[in-house]
Amino acid sequence: MEENDSTKPVFDFFDFQPKTCSFSIIGIGGGAGRIVEKMQKYELPDTNLYVFGMNKKEMRELSLAHKYLIGTDGLGSGKDRRLAEAECKKSLPCLKQILADKLVSIFIVCLGGGTGEGCIKHFLQKAVDLKVKVKLVVATLPHSSEGMEKRRNAVKLLGELEKIADGIFVVDYDALPCHTLSELFEEANKRVANIANSFFSLIIKHSLVCFDLNDVRSFLGYHSCTKFIDYFTLSGSVDYLKAELKNIRKFLPAKYVSLEDVSNLIFALYYNRKVDDDDNDPVRELLNVFHDCIEMKQESTQIKWTMFDVPTMPTGIFRIDIFTKCN
Repeated sequence: MEENDSTKPVFDFFDFQPKTCSFSIIGIGGGAGRIVEKMQKYELPDTNLYVFGMNKKEMRELSLAHKYLIGTDGLGSGKDRRLAEAECKKSLPCLKQILADKLVSIFIVCLGGGTGEGCIKHFLQKAVDLKVKVKLVVATLPHSSEGMEKRRNAVKLLGELEKIADGIFVVDYDALPCHTLSELFEEANKRVANIANSFFSLIIKHSLVCFDLNDVRSFLGYHSCTKFIDYFTLSGSVDYLKAELKNIRKFLPAKYVSLEDVSNLIFALYYNRKVDDDDNDPVRELLNVFHDCIEMKQESTQIKWTMFDVPTMPTGIFRIDIFTKCN
């Protein structure tokens, strides 16, 4: 088992400095490990990627630097949640070293398998015990073709995790518009990685406005009936996004009867800040449209927004990431 070589000190939340604090993304199980491996391409600053798994063969195939084997035989969990739960307790001292200096940790888990379901609750509780400031879970729900009992067990576990996590994102296989299992898994993995990357970017990437970990914690802690967070993203020209934002309701889950049901909202705009030759300001135009579409909301709704300059994006193309929680 690999030793953690991090020696960074713990920083107080209110003294948050993006260049000196530590963050972690931890995949639990083979499926989650493959997702975390793909997240290397994002090159998130000051973020360590870790994977815990019970299958030695799967672990060896991953190119990640930080890999930890749960158990001793390396044969996997056999989808036995109780076995994984018993074995993962032996890995908690190692996890303690990993989490000791972290401000924010995201746990990625594919529910329905033995390793993820058996370990996630204990791993998350360890983060609570170590007073990690922000503890997030990004989980996939198994497809109904795998059996309704498996889905029910996964949903029940999410309810238990909600009591100790600060925020939970769910990618439901049943909600993905795919025709084959390979497409389904590929799309789910992509969405999980995008969610983790997008939410982490709010904290660790330099913003053009004053937005940081304090704003994220406010979003997570502001009055809401749930810890579950919904996410969607739009990308295109300013004219396209203006048209889409005017009907923002269609992107929200069915549980939002109207925009007034949104208690928390973060709006993140990504674009290339190259100066245009004309006098038009598409960014301001886009922000005005967004302001108009949320003006109808109740005063109790907390709205935060931020902007990021991405030199690699094509000029004239914008991306909007929106995170919401319901009342």
